[in-house]
Amino acid sequence: MLDALGLAGWTPGREIATGDWARQLTAVGFELTDTAVGVWAEFGDLTVNSCPARIPGSSLHIDPVDACVDAAAEASRLRHRYAENYSPLGMWSIQYRSYIATSGRVVAVGPGVLWSLGSSFAEALAYVVDGDGGADRTERAPWLVGSRAGR
Repeated sequence: MLDALGLAGWTPGREIATGDWARQLTAVGFELTDTAVGVWAEFGDLTVNSCPARIPGSSLHIDPVDACVDAAAEASRLRHRYAENYSPLGMWSIQYRSYIATSGRVVAVGPGVLWSLGSSFAEALAYVVDGDGGADRTERAPWLVGSRAGR
């Protein structure tokens, strides 16, 4: 995973300004968490790509405004359904908005579908880069947002 982070431009101790993102997102109704802002500061503006062996390929572009500025209602639905705050993170595999919860859980949302990318940001990055690595794939299966299985 460190190789993928290095290729994306990450270095230990990296920190970027997040104030503009925070202002734009709170202005449209997001309730931001320290968890999200901390991840943005270290990994913001990066696109982490999967290793070449991962089939299908995957990526995570960390830019919460570009991905989610128009999705405050979606984050609110996540908060009400799962009883914790979800802040914008970026885009998973170019097409799915991703969010990070207060607990660190990372999810991606598509039309009527919710993917659990990991129970922490580190776990989500490992999934993006390496895939399941032989794990029980039902853990990562996309669940219909309205289904009881997705809880």
